[in-house]
Formats: sequence, structure tokens, C-alpha cells
Amino acid sequence: MRSPVQQYLQDIADRCGGTAGEVASYIPELAAADPDRFALALATVDGHVYTVGDAEVRYSIQSISKPFTYALALADQGAEAVAEKVDVEPSGEAFNEISLAAQTGRPRNPMINAGAITAASLVRGATGEERFNRVLEWYGAFAGRDLDVDEGVYGSELGTAHRNRAIAHMLREYEILEGDPEETLAQYIRQCAIAVDTRDLALMAATLANGGVQPVTGERVLETGSVERVLSVMATCGMYDAAGDWISTVGMPAKSGVSGGIIAVLPGQVGVAVFSPRLDAHGNSARGVQLCERMSRDMEMHLMHVGRSSHTAVRASYPLSHLASRRRRPDADQAVLAEHAERSRVYELHGDLLFAGAERVVRAVVDDEPELAVVDLRRVDDVAEVAGVTLLGLRALLREADSEAVVVDPQGVLPDPDAGTELATPRFDDLDAAVRWCEDELLRRHGGAPTTEQQLVDEHPLLRDLSAGARAVLDGELERLEVEEGSVVLEAGGGFAGVHVIVSGEAVATVDGPDGEPVRLVTMSPGTSFGELALGTGDVQETCIRAATDLVLLRLSSEAIERVTRERPDVALEMWQAMTRDGYRVADRALRAGLSRG
Repeated sequence: MRSPVQQYLQDIADRCGGTAGEVASYIPELAAADPDRFALALATVDGHVYTVGDAEVRYSIQSISKPFTYALALADQGAEAVAEKVDVEPSGEAFNEISLAAQTGRPRNPMINAGAITAASLVRGATGEERFNRVLEWYGAFAGRDLDVDEGVYGSELGTAHRNRAIAHMLREYEILEGDPEETLAQYIRQCAIAVDTRDLALMAATLANGGVQPVTGERVLETGSVERVLSVMATCGMYDAAGDWISTVGMPAKSGVSGGIIAVLPGQVGVAVFSPRLDAHGNSARGVQLCERMSRDMEMHLMHVGRSSHTAVRASYPLSHLASRRRRPDADQAVLAEHAERSRVYELHGDLLFAGAERVVRAVVDDEPELAVVDLRRVDDVAEVAGVTLLGLRALLREADSEAVVVDPQGVLPDPDAGTELATPRFDDLDAAVRWCEDELLRRHGGAPTTEQQLVDEHPLLRDLSAGARAVLDGELERLEVEEGSVVLEAGGGFAGVHVIVSGEAVATVDGPDGEPVRLVTMSPGTSFGELALGTGDVQETCIRAATDLVLLRLSSEAIERVTRERPDVALEMWQAMTRDGYRVADRALRAGLSRG
């Protein structure tokens, strides 16, 4: 089953396919790069990676190395010591500008070459080689695998590093660098030649998005405070003299490299990496910038977007078989459901549904490949537009596989553009009604005979589990009631008024919410009973029962129950045993549902 997220990434890669820009020409190895290479990767904070294009083609990391070496310097020396050597102010200059602060000699920030060379010198180690080996291991921890060096790029860049050599010697003159500047320069150029692929970069970005914990390995690589500092500098300085335009249009901390890579970080959600060697006038990947702008707009990734919590995800997921509806069914139908309900699932969501949350829902459904999927939105407060589009893509995907998604959405947080048409998603106000629809659909698909309303009534334990003689006695006590739509059948706070079995129509049970407005608990249909729970709450009816449609009921009144108990104790024993068994069935259903939710 193909994920709609994967399809979206492929679609925007196709739409953002410009050929503007030129490959970096000042380094011979980069000048020889294939300008039409392309890759896009998106890694979530729980370690799932989506890729498009040449995602496993390796190239030199170049300046994307800078935030990670800066992070290692922070880890080794502490923020105060690093700040004495390199500032964090935007320079507004090109990445290779030869300039230092007039009074202190400090580079403006660690994202320009002067600051990056300084950061490299602050990595702990007795020699340049020792420092570099620690850098290589450090990058591998972010990527989740061992990395190596493209020696051809290293040699090519070292032989043409005249401008960077001038910067290194100038830093030594101001005593920002200590020791041999040539050794530090070689270390810096070697770190820029570390070979990565676009999947590596996405996971390195996702490690920053995940607060410094590598999403796949689970290793904490960087402490949270340092992550915040690194991301802040990336946001203000990572795209050089285009940093202002980037943060206003894309709105994510980012870093580019002249080999054609860009990483972008959406904290708490995803890391993004793009590779396309054609560069714009600022030295950033032209196609990469275009793609990131499009993704930020489509997926509401801008940090300044008036947004909500990013932690929305699947609250619980469990098979339909763990949450049988309140409807009683004939044994033959129960056998069909027992065989097939395991392959349908309920997905409970909560909070505000942003892209990251919708992606997790989609991924869970794609992995499970359910026959029917119930998406429960009762605890969702808001759905971002991109999340809604993603879920609609999931609906189309399921239908292509002859599956279906249904939605529990009493507050209407997920509008359906197909509402009122045959393409609309089945939508319910409570979970029980959705489960009941799914059970009916499974029976339709797998040979269950249509169940009549009378069969549903006859399957109620109060009637089904009695001997013929006891059933005859109760039949004589049952009253047939007709209730108009909207009428209250039982008031909350009232006394025990008997057991009511629905023959036709639907009823809803509600309680008053904190704001005084009724909150729907469950929709009840033929074969369902209500009223008996008051026997366990001091004979007080705790919910309001209202007719959702015109209702036909069979009522065994409290007076009839008292009369049978007094005059026919043998029948009363069977009646109470049947009601007790049904009570245990309902309790077991609630317990299993609770365990399924964890």
C-alpha cells in the first residue's frame, strides 16, 4: 500500500523540477558533478524516512558540516568558552567573506567559513587528526551509521583552498586559532569532504528535530540546551546572505552546502534534506530552496505559523475485535465477526492534528493494511489543512485496496469535501456507532445474512437466555412503547424505571459537559438496551436517554420486575442471571477496550 505522504513528496519533486543555477566551479571535483542529480528525504522524529530520487547517492557534506561541528565544540567546551572565540550574529555576508569583528577578532557566527574553522579548532583533541576522527564519529552518531571521507574531494579542495587558508592565518594572527593554522585548515577541509547521502542528512536533521536523540538508534547525541543553540544559529545564519529571505519564506532552521545539499529542521516533527547540485547566487541549491519553500507552505512547517502542539499522534490503535459494539447478534454473525474483525482497526487520535501527527496515522494504516479503519477524532481539537489533505489521501488509498475508512467526528473537526455525495466518508458521532457500521460491513462482505430488527431483539440476553416458560412470563410483562424523535425517554437523575430494549430506531445517551452542554456518549440501535445500569448506581439514572429517531421500545418496568421477583422467583432467578451475564459482557468489553488503549 503506497503512502499518500510518499505520493505527495513525489508530486512536489516533479512540480519543482527547475534547472536554474550552476554547479560549484571553484572546487574541481564539485565542478564535475552531474547537475541533474536529485534527491529528497524526509525523516520523522520516530525514525521513519521517506525518500524520492537518488537518495543513496553519496556526495561531500561541505558546509552542512558546520552546525554539527559547532555542536561538538559546544559539547566539548561549553557555550561560554565557544562564545569567546566565535559569535552568533548574522553577518549578512557571503559564506567565504574574509572579515572578523573589529574589536575582538571573532568571526560573526559559526556558519560562515571563518567561524566554522574556529569551531573545528575547538573540538577536543591533541592533533588535527585526533580532532577530525572525533568529528567523523560524531557525524556518524547523528546519521546512525559509520561515515567515511571522499578523498578525491578532500585533495581537490585542499589544493585550491587559498581563500580559506588566508582566513585561517588571519584567525591565527588574532589568536582566535591556537597552534598551526594549516593543521586546523586541513581538519576543516577534511570534515567538509565527509561523504553522506540524502537519507543520512535527513536523519541528521531529524536528530536535531528530536531534541538531540537519534531517531533510529535512540542514542542521545547532543544535550537539549545545545540543540536549541545550534538551531537558533542555523535559523539566523545558516543560509548566509539569504538567511533573512529564507527564515521569512521557509521558516525553518537550515544549512546548505555547495555540493548541492540543504537540510531543514522542524523541531519536534521532521528533518528534511534535499540534494540538487545547481546553486543559486547565494551558493544554495536552487531546486532545494524551491522545494523547501513549497513544502513549508503546503505542510504548514513555518516556525512562525500560528500553530498548535506538534505532539499529536496515534493515542491508541487496536483491532475492531477488541471493541465489539453494544448490538447483540446471532451466533452465525458472531462467528463471521470473530473470523474477520481482527483485520480491521480503530485509531484513536488526540490533540491538534498537524502534518507530523497525520503522517503517523497514515504510516500506521499503511503498515497495518486494515480492511476497515476507524479514525476516532473525538479527542482532536483542530486539524491543520495539510493534515486533512493527507487523511483524504489515505481514504483514496484504502478505497483503491477495496478497504474503507470511517470517521468518528462529533465536533466536525475534519470537513469532508465530498459530504452529501456517495464519495463521502462514513461519519459518526460516537465510537460505538462506527464499530456497529463496521460490523455490518464485515457481515456484508463476508457472507453474514442480513439481520432483522426482530432477530436483534431476540438476541438480547434478557430474552435469548431464558427458558421457554420464563420467556412466556416476561413476554406478558413487556410493554410496547412508541417515542417520537427528540423526546426524552429517561431523565438524568431520575430513579430506576426498568429495562428498555430498542425494537426499531436509535437512541442516544448523553451527560452534561463542563460547559453545561450535552456530551454524547453512545448511540444505541435495535437489540440494545438501556436503563439497567441504574441498578448499579443506587437506582439513579446517571445519563439522559433521548430518541435520536422515532423509537419503538419494549419496556420491562421496575414495577414488573418487582412483581416477577415477588410472584415468580424461579423466573426472577433466570432474569437476574441473564442481566448479570450481560453486565459482565459489557464490563469485559470496556476492560478489553481499556487494555487496548494501553
